[in-house]
Amino acid sequence: MFRPLPRLSALILCAAPAALAAPPARDTAKALIAEVEKGPAKKDAARDALAEAHRALARADKARLAGDQRHGAALEALALEWAEAARDLARRAAAEERAFALEKELGETTVALEKAHTLIEQTNARRNRAEVQLRELDAARAGPPKPTPETPAKPTGAKKKGDAKGAADKGGSE
Repeated sequence: MFRPLPRLSALILCAAPAALAAPPARDTAKALIAEVEKGPAKKDAARDALAEAHRALARADKARLAGDQRHGAALEALALEWAEAARDLARRAAAEERAFALEKELGETTVALEKAHTLIEQTNARRNRAEVQLRELDAARAGPPKPTPETPAKPTGAKKKGDAKGAADKGGSE
């Protein structure tokens, strides 16, 4: 005697975990479409891919209504591919936007760094000039300046010609 019922139930029990392991392509595609459509900027970047995903889902509905389950499943898988492409395009647009913002920030930081470097150089130059002036002042305080060969030494006690006081001291007149 042939008993098909136990074999059929065994086949269903073996196939059930495989069916539960992966969610249907339709549900995954709809979830991805909803995720991409959340952000307006992201939606613009992936507009064409989203339109194709919606079109594939509509075609899958029509195929399933016509009784063509095989093509309906294939169209749902196609919709999933388009939804994944839309997600990837939205991620790329967000990454480009972030990269642009980081590049702008890097430029601003570079300019600020150059300004700071210039200020440090100016401050070091001022400090060096101040150190030179301080050394000169310390040297001036330490002792009188030595006569240089260019300046004549002052005469000490020598008579000048035409000095009336010098002549009067000697008692004579010239």
